[in-house]
Amino acid sequence: MLRAALVALALMALSARAEVPLPQAVAAKAPWQLVGSGQMQWFVFTVYDAALWQAPGAQALAIRYARSIASATLAETTIEELTRLGLPAAERWRADLQEHFPDVVEGEVIVAVRQPGLGVRFYHQGRATGAIRDSAFADAFFGIWLDPRTRAPELRAALLGEAGR
Repeated sequence: MLRAALVALALMALSARAEVPLPQAVAAKAPWQLVGSGQMQWFVFTVYDAALWQAPGAQALAIRYARSIASATLAETTIEELTRLGLPAAERWRADLQEHFPDVVEGEVIVAVRQPGLGVRFYHQGRATGAIRDSAFADAFFGIWLDPRTRAPELRAALLGEAGR
């Protein structure tokens, strides 16, 4: 009984930690509602916590990094995932991604806001860093986490609020 209670407390702490709030610069622009949140893990290491937010006509993905990652690595990983999901021309966005994705250190947050037909606007620590105005890019970028073919199906389920159903 005690063991079950400890496991339940640990799971509650994990899910609470995974919720990533939106920075004021984003939160003030719409009535956002949390859809779901979870963690991206690689083996036993947490890479980041993520939260998916919804507002009328928009989605926001907030990611709080658990370790330092260079801008070039973030861009490269994004290009690899976009290509894996069937967007072979993803390479054309490498320079934009490197410009819009800064180097991150543990605890920092990057937010991507998607508006249908308008593309994606990126924020780092609440400051706008740029936008890619291409709806194909926006759909594919959010697909990294939300497409059924994602590398992280458990995270996808958590972001979509389906975990534990």
